[in-house]
Formats: sequence, structure tokens, C-alpha cells
Amino acid sequence: MGENKRIFGLIPRGASKYSWLTLLNTWITWGLNVVTFAMVYVIGSSVIKTYHLSPATWGWLVAGYLGLRFFIDIPLNLLSDRLGSGWKRKFLWFPVMIEYSIIGAMIAFPALSSSVWSYFALMLGIALGTSASEAIGVTATAEWWSKEERGFAVGLHHTGYPVGAALGGAFASFIFLHFGADQWRLVYLASLATIPFAIWYWFLSTQKNIDQVYQNIDRRGLTRPNVTGSGAHSSFSGWMSVLKIPEVSIAAICLFLFQAVQNVFMTSFPEYLSFVHSYSYAAVASLSVVWSITGAIFQFLWPAISDKIGRKWLIVGAGFWQAVIMILLLCSTSVSTVILVQLLYGVTANAVFPLLFTTGADIAPANRTGAVLGVGFAATWLGAAVGSIISGQVLQRLGGFNSIGGYHIVFYTMIVLSALTGVVRLFGKETNPIRKTRSVPMNTSKASMGD
Repeated sequence: MGENKRIFGLIPRGASKYSWLTLLNTWITWGLNVVTFAMVYVIGSSVIKTYHLSPATWGWLVAGYLGLRFFIDIPLNLLSDRLGSGWKRKFLWFPVMIEYSIIGAMIAFPALSSSVWSYFALMLGIALGTSASEAIGVTATAEWWSKEERGFAVGLHHTGYPVGAALGGAFASFIFLHFGADQWRLVYLASLATIPFAIWYWFLSTQKNIDQVYQNIDRRGLTRPNVTGSGAHSSFSGWMSVLKIPEVSIAAICLFLFQAVQNVFMTSFPEYLSFVHSYSYAAVASLSVVWSITGAIFQFLWPAISDKIGRKWLIVGAGFWQAVIMILLLCSTSVSTVILVQLLYGVTANAVFPLLFTTGADIAPANRTGAVLGVGFAATWLGAAVGSIISGQVLQRLGGFNSIGGYHIVFYTMIVLSALTGVVRLFGKETNPIRKTRSVPMNTSKASMGD
């Protein structure tokens, strides 16, 4: 029988050491990327003050930064698929990681980021790097684990986001307290920490190691991921054909809406604390990432649980849960309520993304995992750009950063978008239905067993 054994019912037992090592590497790398990538939210008030930005300009700045990912996620994943899946994804991932690390650190030098335009140009380099780290990283993670353990692996990988956001908030608070808020550029030196882990992945991701992973999957009677040795036949039209799969389109819409909500939150709530309630820059840097505590825990728990009970209804419930939590934002003014509401938001804030990415990976055709996830990531970052614009435009038209009424309209917008997400996922089938384990021949060939 298939040996999908779990420790505490969650953690896979018996997986290859190379499955674990690649997961550890991509988790650390993604977490370190997020320290830099999400820093713009944490230090937003300082950036706004330095460059004298209006709410609308602030919204467009973040939208442009994140919107680049909408345009490059699909081409990057297309190129990654063409270079080959599995261990071969390192051929694109590695050089982009090095580029990101160097360009991110350049922001730390005032002469190179003296204007908002030079700062924005360098941030685009960060966006390119984190696009490769997340989109290709998630795809690679899914390809180093069995289908039955995919939700666990992708979910644990993506806990790097809340962990990285928390570390970024702590690092920014440290910089503000010891060097002053005007030295906010120093936080971007953190990007250099990615380099040794990128080098490690280059030597870890090999044909020999991934063959051992698949042999281990076969011995345990589980299902190999859909991987082929070459992506030479990948094409843009064939790649986009995955949108004809209803669940892929539904997942993309949900990703768009969930990320729009998150970006409305991230581009308004720290400013709400700073400009309306007069919290210090250091306090905002710490308080605005409290959601990452429960975010990390549940981003691991929900995908692992979905491997057992299915994914659809967890996503539906998450949409309506977030709508309720956004109502509570209207009364979160004291330190205790700010912390409480964010902890409740963290229950679903990050977990929905690996649930939806895994939904796509569940039904991805042969050698199209990168395609399906690329579409998902493109939708995600289009949602991020739109959410940032919504936040900036609402505040701009309703009194600016100091207008409490403007923030309330922003919060109402998040309530509606969250509930809409739950409604959208009511459509489409469950992609991971509960099923009995099955017998698998011990001499399964190295060819893909299919999804």
C-alpha cells in the first residue's frame, strides 16, 4: 500500500533527504528574499517622508514595483519550463538570485537612490529576483516531492514569507532605533544574505539527487510529480492553454482577489498607524508585521491538512473569515487591538496562497506545472498592483494620509473583496478529493507516473 505516513498527522515520514534539503534551501532563500522584497511596506512611512509622496504617488510606486511581476512571472516560468523541469530549473533561478542580491544592496547607498525614480528603478531589480525565487522556487519545490506530500511541501516553503516579513520588521526597527529613520536605506543590505544559499542550491539541484528522490517516492508507493527532462516543446500558446482548465482560472481569480486585499492592507495599515494614530516609525515597523506570527503557523498547517481533507472548502472559508476580520480593523486603535486583529488575520492571510498554488499543481498537465503556477503568480501580482492603486487613490481622494474616513473606506473595500473571494471558490471542483491509498508496483519506471 502507499506509505503516506505522517508524524502528528502532518509531517511526511520517510521522504528522501534531498526532498528535505531542497525544501530547506528554498525556504531559507525565499524568507531572505522577503526580508528585502516586503521591506517597502515596513518602511513605507519613511519612504513617503523622504521623497514627499502623495497617497496616489505612493500607491502607483508600489503598484509599479509589484506590477512588474505580472509581466515577468509568465515569461520567467516559460523560460524555466523550456530549459527543463526538475533539477534543471537552477539554470535560470541561480543567475537571477545573484542579480537580485547585488541590485538590492545598491539601494543602501544614498548616491544611487537619491531620487524616487532611482529608488524605483533599483526596486525593479528586486522584483525580478523575487519573481524567480517565488515562482520558480514553488515549482521546484512541488517537483521534489510526491503529489500526496505536495501541499505540505509548498505550504512549508511559503511560510518563508511571514517569517521573512517578521525578520524584516525586526531588522527595520533595529535600524530605526540605532541609526534613525532617515537611514532606512541600510535595511536593503539584507539582500546580500541570499548569495551563499543560491550557491548551495546550484550544487544541491542535480540529476543524481532528484533521481534518488523519485526512487524514494516509488519505494513508498506514492505518486511522482509530472516532470519531464526537457521543456523544449514549451510554447507561449501551449502554456496559456492551461487557462482552459476551469480550476486553474478560478484559482487565478482567487489569487488576484486575496492578494489585492493583502496589498490594500499592507499599503494602508502601517500608514494608518503612523499618520492617524502617531505611532513611531520603529513601532510601526514592528506592529505592522504581527500577522506574520500566525501567518507562518497556519501557512504550514492548512496546506498539510488539505492533503488529507481537500482544499476547496478551506479556501471558501478563508474568504469569509477575512471579511469578518476586516470589519474588526475599524476598531483596532490600541496596541492590544492592533495585535489581536493581525493575529486573527494571520490565520488565513498567507495560507490561502499555497492552498491555491497546490490546487493548480494538482491538475497541471505534463510539463505544465510551471505554466499553471506562472499564471497563478501573474494573477497574484496583478492583484497586488491593483490593490496598491486602490489604497492610494481612495486615500488621495478622501483627505490624504491623515484622513481617518479614507482609511475606513479602504477597510470596507477589503471586506467586500474578501467575501467575493469566498464566493468565487464555490465554483469548480475539488482538486484533491479524499481517496484511499493504492498499491503501486515496486519497479515503477523513472518516467512520470502522472498527476
